[in-house]
Amino acid sequence: MKQLIIYADMEGASGIFDDQKSWLYTGQTDQWREHGRRCMTSDVQAIARAAIDFGIDDILLYDGHHAGRAEFNVILEELPPQVRIFDIPNREFHWRRIRGQAHLNPFGIITVGQHARFGEPYGYFDHTIQSPPIKNFFVNGLHIAEMGKAVLSFSGTPFLANIGCQASMKEALELSDTVVTIPVKDKSKNWEPSPEETELLIYQGVSRALENAHQAKAVNFEPPFEFSMELCEGFTFNPPEAVSWKGSFLGNKAKWEAPSLEIGLEIFNHVRALLAITD
Repeated sequence: MKQLIIYADMEGASGIFDDQKSWLYTGQTDQWREHGRRCMTSDVQAIARAAIDFGIDDILLYDGHHAGRAEFNVILEELPPQVRIFDIPNREFHWRRIRGQAHLNPFGIITVGQHARFGEPYGYFDHTIQSPPIKNFFVNGLHIAEMGKAVLSFSGTPFLANIGCQASMKEALELSDTVVTIPVKDKSKNWEPSPEETELLIYQGVSRALENAHQAKAVNFEPPFEFSMELCEGFTFNPPEAVSWKGSFLGNKAKWEAPSLEIGLEIFNHVRALLAITD
C-alpha cells in the first residue's frame, strides 16, 4: 500500500490574499466558512485526485490551520474516500501522535496552503508558528516554520511537493533541494489567480512530483538535536528556576537540546509557554 501524507494550512491556499486579512485569523466568520474553507478544500481535492490517479491507496490529511479548534477547515465530506484524517483532539499539534498513526515508511509528504516564514519578503500573512511573538525557530541550524515542523516530524519521508505562495518556496527548498514547488500566488508579481485557475496547476505539479518520487530527498538529521527560538521585539522569556530539559534562556532567546526531533518539537510548546511581554 502506498501512503501519502498531506499537511495543509490556509494562509498560502489559492484564492486567499491580503484582502482576507481582516477575517482569516478569527476562524468563526461567514467569510471563513464560505470562502476560506472552499479555497483550502479545492487545493486538497486537486492533490487527492492526482494521488489517486497515480495509484496512491491511502491519503492521511492533517489540517493544521487554527490548530486547537475542533472544526476542520477542509470540508471533509467533499474529499474522496481514500482521504483519512489523523485522530488527534481538536487538531492540536501532537506530532508524536500524528507520526505514530502513519506507516513507518510513507510514500511521501506534500505540504499545501503554505505561507512564508516571518519576515520573508512578499509573503502573504508571513509568520513562524505564531508571529508575533516568535521571530524565528531553528532546528540544527535549519530555519523553519509550520511547514518545516511537519516535514521534520516525518523525518526520513521523501518531501515531494510544496504548494503555497511563492515566498514559501524558500523554506521548502532549504528543507530539500529536490522538492517540487507549486506556487498558487506571487505577491512580487501581483499574480493572484482563483482556485479554479490553480486547480490544474496543482494537479499537474503533484502528478509530476509523484512520478519523480524516486528522486525526492527526505530530511534526515543526526543527533545531537539542537533547537533555538528568538522572539520579536517587545517579548522576552520568563523562565522558571528549573526546567526538566537541557536548555538555557537569555532575554528573548532560548536554546535546548533533545534526544529526538519529536521530543525537541514538543519542548518547543513548553518554551513558548514561558514568554512574556516586556514593559
